[in-house]
Amino acid sequence: MRYWKGTPLNEALDRHVRDGKPLGGTSAGLAILGSASYGALDGGSVTSGHALSDPLGEAVTLDHDFLHLPFLARVVTDSHFGARDRLGRLVAFLARAEHDGLVEQPIGIGVDENTALCIDGDGVGRVFTESQGRAWLVRARERDAVLGIATPLSAQDVRVTLVGPDSRIDLVTFDVDAPLFTTTAVIHAGELALEDALPEPP
Repeated sequence: MRYWKGTPLNEALDRHVRDGKPLGGTSAGLAILGSASYGALDGGSVTSGHALSDPLGEAVTLDHDFLHLPFLARVVTDSHFGARDRLGRLVAFLARAEHDGLVEQPIGIGVDENTALCIDGDGVGRVFTESQGRAWLVRARERDAVLGIATPLSAQDVRVTLVGPDSRIDLVTFDVDAPLFTTTAVIHAGELALEDALPEPP
């Protein structure tokens, strides 16, 4: 992203979207579609444990103002989600994005491997997968994250919703019709716990 931001290629991608044409990405290409993006600018790939233990640290490298997709203006995206246990790091990204003023009341969307979340012109998203993959909608109900320099994250009432092929997600309201599962995450001193255990893929 550091090589493309602010370039004619960046403008061409934004113009492509403004013209109503589709745009997608996999892996890192998915991670840069949101309003704020994890850039791995330290040369590594931060884990959930590391991000939660120090959300304001140098390893949590977020950038913004790259792509401007109309239904992702408040969204931070992440890929390889379930397989690489990235729920914790996405929660940390959301807290960091709001702390740094990159996104107001950010929403997280993670997507599993071999899975696509396709968004139509009305902002309605649908999951397509051949591997029982899911999309994950992650949002804090209150601005209650506690974070500081070299301080583990604490946060209450982080709503986690699993979105499957029979679900529909409205990217305007972030309501989900027929969700697979909904629970709440609580983070205390960098340790994440779910109120209910996640279901195994069907």
